Amino acid sequence: RIAAAALLAVAALLAVSIIGARGFQPSVQALAADIKVDLSREQVGRPPAAFEPMVGTWLVARDGADNVIMVDGRPWVASKDNPTKLLIESARKLYGTSNEELMDNAKQFAYFPVAVLRSLDSFTNGAISVKFKTIAGDADRASGILFNVKPNGDWLAVRYNDTENNVALWEFHNGMRRNMRFSDRSKKFMLDRAAWHELKLTIDGADLKAWLDGELALEYTLGSQPGPGRNNTPPNPDLIPANNAVLRPPVAGKVGLWAKTDTTSYFKDYVVSPK
Repeated sequence: RIAAAALLAVAALLAVSIIGARGFQPSVQALAADIKVDLSREQVGRPPAAFEPMVGTWLVARDGADNVIMVDGRPWVASKDNPTKLLIESARKLYGTSNEELMDNAKQFAYFPVAVLRSLDSFTNGAISVKFKTIAGDADRASGILFNVKPNGDWLAVRYNDTENNVALWEFHNGMRRNMRFSDRSKKFMLDRAAWHELKLTIDGADLKAWLDGELALEYTLGSQPGPGRNNTPPNPDLIPANNAVLRPPVAGKVGLWAKTDTTSYFKDYVVSPK
């Protein structure tokens, strides 16, 4: 069921590409160069119009006086429609043929609830910020920013993990997720679960930085060559930038929200500031 759901979810990614190409921009305010997602007119209990849910259950919820986006990471129910057929049809609309690489990625896709911002086709340089609040999760409590999403379903994400109390940069390629950088393991980011916190990503060419509540948490340079594997074995070929487009500068892809498995989190004040 998860694999089937994943195929349907990736079909949604292709649909996002089509929608984005048509310039559909619901619930988004563009002030100067910034894109600020406005949830005030969103309907509580419905999926957010500003984001396309690709994996997992994403709904507009209420937190005090504010509308927020809630991700419920419990296993989501697959559509009664044939997901493989939908995926192939969506791929043909975008590429003129089925995207076999995208379909290969789909098996692992379902473990990472993600939602893509509809109004932006590609983000390269600048900043992305969001406020989040961890609500629940038995296996995971991870809230993050999705970026550099490629047509084949590969992506990068920076996230805060409320059980590990750290920040990390992850990459997803060839159906596998791998860590590229953790925040300093000697430092724990002990956040108040009842409060809102800000996660921010800045991109300046190849240089990536992640900030948590205004404090620099990690840095990474795209294009960096990986070190040796365990016991001085050769590095994983998928971590070599020449073999992996998401690890090569410049960043160029869709952006959105990211979570993991059974995470339930709230998000608000999503802002993209291109430069």
